[in-house]
Amino acid sequence: MPLARRSCYTAEDVPVSISLGQCLRSPRGVRGRLRALTSGLLLASALLSYVRAAHAAVPDSGDAPSSPNEPRPARAALATSAAPAPAPLPLPLPAAPLSPSASAITVEPPRAAAVTPVPLVWHWSRFSGADYAIGLGAGAVALAAALVHPRPQHSLQGGFWFDEDVRGALRARPLSNRHIFRSASDVSVALVAGWPFLADALSTAYWYRGSRDVAQELVLIDLQTLAISSAMQGVTNVLVSRERPYGRNCGSAQLPNDSSDCTSAARYRSFYSSHSSFSFASAALVCTHHFRNQLLGPPWDALSCAGGYAVAATTATFRVVGDMHYASDVLTGALMGTIIGYGVPLLHYRNRALAQRAERSLQLELVPSPGGLGLLGIF
Repeated sequence: MPLARRSCYTAEDVPVSISLGQCLRSPRGVRGRLRALTSGLLLASALLSYVRAAHAAVPDSGDAPSSPNEPRPARAALATSAAPAPAPLPLPLPAAPLSPSASAITVEPPRAAAVTPVPLVWHWSRFSGADYAIGLGAGAVALAAALVHPRPQHSLQGGFWFDEDVRGALRARPLSNRHIFRSASDVSVALVAGWPFLADALSTAYWYRGSRDVAQELVLIDLQTLAISSAMQGVTNVLVSRERPYGRNCGSAQLPNDSSDCTSAARYRSFYSSHSSFSFASAALVCTHHFRNQLLGPPWDALSCAGGYAVAATTATFRVVGDMHYASDVLTGALMGTIIGYGVPLLHYRNRALAQRAERSLQLELVPSPGGLGLLGIF
């Protein structure tokens, strides 16, 4: 069987193809084998020294000395047999694909912090004992004027200036439509008169702005203002005793003499319009309270004021359309209501020096009691 052939190196390091026996017998082949054997021994010795040093650096828990001075026991010789190969680490499982709903990352926009309104503080003159007396007196006069019949002598009769022209242009026809506008004016005056109490004092000052003190002052000012306005209007229409526009039609087929409109004392209460004065006084209260106390802030304070005057103007117009008043009646009522509606509150919205002096005087407050409301005096 012929010897296998392999490559050997000549003296010039040129590989030549010769037989295996010739290669082993050549001096160049012997030197190559000795060099490879020496390198392998050196590598094994270095590896063995490294393993011993690493094993000595990490002592076993059982071989640790009980004290620093106690000598460390001699270690056993390393086993000549090779250590078993470590078990292969398990390959990581492929991650499950995310569902479209889970893979989508939803980023919520930052939420705006809730704005808490600043509680109101009353900086103005407080309702005093004199204010209570004026308010109660005005209320008594208004009640008496509502019960007393107008004078039999009529200071004003019929329309003057532009009254007839406006009546002819605005009066609704037929009579049933006029009754509809009269009822609508009753609803609108109730709306604007309740605005300062329910919307401004109760809802805004007390509930929204969290100030019972300011709400109480607003209610007291509103009551006093409307009482004075009603007293002035009641006394005037009793003394003037002007017949309403529809009065000239009493005795006709459409309006018999025995109808309630012709037989009631309200027939001679035309000048000046209570609906108009009451509505414009309430609108003035809305404007004054909002601008002096900044109840809602801009632009809502201005819009509230404009809304109050819009309802008041509508109420006054409906009284003319319903043939309950002349134009001069509602205009005079609007003027008187505006003057009283601004004048009385502005007496309370005075400078802080007067308010501080008033705080040292007698103060009266409404407090709940078992039978209803009580009056508390603070000296």
